[in-house]
Amino acid sequence: MKKFILFLLCFSWNLVSSQTIQQIDSVAVKMCESLASMSNDIKDDAKTKMIFQKHLPDFYDKLKITSQEIADSVSRKLFYRLQRNCKLFSDLQANLKVNKSDWQTLSQKPIVNLSKRQWKIFLKGGDFYYKEYDGKIVSVKIESGFWIEQFEDNTTSQLRFLPKKNNEFSLQFITSNNDIRANLSVKDEYYNYGVYFFENGNYGIWIEAQRGVIDTFILYSIK
Repeated sequence: MKKFILFLLCFSWNLVSSQTIQQIDSVAVKMCESLASMSNDIKDDAKTKMIFQKHLPDFYDKLKITSQEIADSVSRKLFYRLQRNCKLFSDLQANLKVNKSDWQTLSQKPIVNLSKRQWKIFLKGGDFYYKEYDGKIVSVKIESGFWIEQFEDNTTSQLRFLPKKNNEFSLQFITSNNDIRANLSVKDEYYNYGVYFFENGNYGIWIEAQRGVIDTFILYSIK
């Protein structure tokens, strides 16, 4: 899945209801607007602290938070939903880290150089891996209509693999016990992907990160 930068401390896994998710996404829109209005003279790390300090207290009051555990769970979920839905925020977090992977950001989908045969081979599935933004390895198994990810800490994510036309496919999030993925996504959310080249057994993959923003990475075959 797309690049996401670990920033907050590890708190509880998921204490947030579906109704709260809608409220979190709503306040994330306001936080993104606040970020857009900030001066370029403010350092990136300070911007993150400022938007959370501005919006979290009132949000906690609105939710009637009753424990530090729930407060931490909400703030962590908000952090990752912001990265998912606010390009300014995801770019800001990326700027704070060194890219140790092959992820790139494009303004449009890359030119496709993939034959029908190569696409059919990809759809057969198999064992793969990709590098996260920080260089960590994520193992991927595509099998029986599922895309299963295993991370370096042995946590996993399960997504439904849904082929489409024109060398594209969607991943439908099902569940994860990985901290970042569990906070990033909610059940049945979709992510749109495409395969744009095949070389030396490896696939070039694009993902529509946000509307009009394309991230690319390499999905390496395990031979």
